[in-house]
Amino acid sequence: MARKRPFLRTDRLASQIRQTLSLALHRDTREEILKSIVITDVAVTSDLSLARVYWHALPGPAELDRPGVEAALKRANGYLRARIAEDISARKLPDLRFLHDDALDNGRHIESILSEIEKTRPADVVEDAAVVDGVPADAAGDEAAPEDAP
Repeated sequence: MARKRPFLRTDRLASQIRQTLSLALHRDTREEILKSIVITDVAVTSDLSLARVYWHALPGPAELDRPGVEAALKRANGYLRARIAEDISARKLPDLRFLHDDALDNGRHIESILSEIEKTRPADVVEDAAVVDGVPADAAGDEAAPEDAP
């Protein structure tokens, strides 16, 4: 009977690709714009034919020039695949597709909306919902129990 593996082969491959790409982009690439991006995630299809590489730009020129980063990633695709092939021993090397990771931008947008709501909130709203009429909610229903009760 075969032992059950703790994680999928695609997960291991995605992790190795992420690590190799991160190092290659920060150490070996000639394009300065690529040194200021972060690989946030890699998802490999079950047939190992495609790896979706999600990236996000650090604050600076790369953050402002998203089309420039995408063009630089397209130019570096062959080099990056070669680096992955050197570091990872696999029968089949997936094609790389670079996608911008919008999750961080969406999170910042939601936080800004919530802070605007907090600023416009009326001052007479009670901050602590657990306090009712000056008495904590958990103590309001507590009556002194008779000592002779069973």
